[in-house]
Amino acid sequence: MRILFSGCPAYGHLHPMLPLARAAARGGHDVAVATGPDLAEHLADRGYETWAVGPTFAESWDERNAALPDLATVPPERHLSLDIGPLFGASAVKRAVDLVPRAQAWRPDLVVHETVEFAGAIAAHRSGAAHVTHGIGVPPPGPVRAALGSAMGEVYERWHAPDLPAEVLAAPYLDIAPPALSPLGEPAFDNVVPLRPYPGEILPTDRLPAALAARPTADIAYLTLGTIFHSAPGVFEACLAGLRDLPLDVVVTVGRDGDPERLGPQPPSVLVERYVPQALLLPRCRLVVSHGGAGTMLGAYAHGIPQLILPQAADQFLNAEVAQAAGAAIALQPGTVTPAAVRAAALRLLGEPGFGTAARALRAQIEATPGVDDVLTALSRSAGAACRRR
Repeated sequence: MRILFSGCPAYGHLHPMLPLARAAARGGHDVAVATGPDLAEHLADRGYETWAVGPTFAESWDERNAALPDLATVPPERHLSLDIGPLFGASAVKRAVDLVPRAQAWRPDLVVHETVEFAGAIAAHRSGAAHVTHGIGVPPPGPVRAALGSAMGEVYERWHAPDLPAEVLAAPYLDIAPPALSPLGEPAFDNVVPLRPYPGEILPTDRLPAALAARPTADIAYLTLGTIFHSAPGVFEACLAGLRDLPLDVVVTVGRDGDPERLGPQPPSVLVERYVPQALLLPRCRLVVSHGGAGTMLGAYAHGIPQLILPQAADQFLNAEVAQAAGAAIALQPGTVTPAAVRAAALRLLGEPGFGTAARALRAQIEATPGVDDVLTALSRSAGAACRRR
């Protein structure tokens, strides 16, 4: 079959789909991945046929900020619902202009699009393909359904497909979060299909920094704010001040475009890098301190590692809430991240056995979830049946 994957140009939106894309290519399917031009080269370097479509993430972010000028006055936990239209809906309108004709010419049998990549469903609709939504973290709770439907409606009305939002919400949703991290209440999507999350793809060229690979200990605290929020003022500094005198090595990643020098001189126990392959680093960690991005959070729980979560925006507040409710994390909200608070939380996470027990329980749930090959087989059968009917 021909399978098209479509995602917004952000690492946290694309990387969760790559294990399924890799499995599809390994199984002999023709695979293409569509995203913005800023990440198309990144995917091409990983061996995928890549389509550069729509705006860059920076362009979409600027448009979102212009549409929401008073966002700084809104509690950060509300940003997720507010972002859906101005950030993801607006970019989908532009992406569809490039994506739909290319999909119609390529004629995919199945389109896999991530949760807020609304152009993918139009591409499937116009090319006659089956489509599924691929989760990128904790599944959206029921109250977000209205915001998703509204944003999709504004996109799909332009393509004369007013019934498509209901179809998307009823189509299979590949849920990569273990059951203990599901929000309470009804989910936003009707047809939830469990899919095991993976802690990251390891490429043949991936290496740990020499200074890290040479260390004999696996007693590491990994500190990251992901690929977007690593410039949050004062957070790295407070965390390092709280962690650096603990009996752990600390590995800090400041982002591919970040400057390690801005954190100043550090003791030998602290290693500051722009980027470290997460899948190689996590097996060496005892603690993860992060913004609560889904990729970092689920990757750490795939290894049974307790976490200190410092949510900054978007879905990170939901991630922090469910992880803390599961007993596998402590969350510090914006404005409360001080050296003393970080130190106290880290000591609890390392010293109280309940956090490790809860994190390992999440790892067991992840390991018991169907993997990409099983889910791909089921999707292929369903899409193949639809293909034979058209």
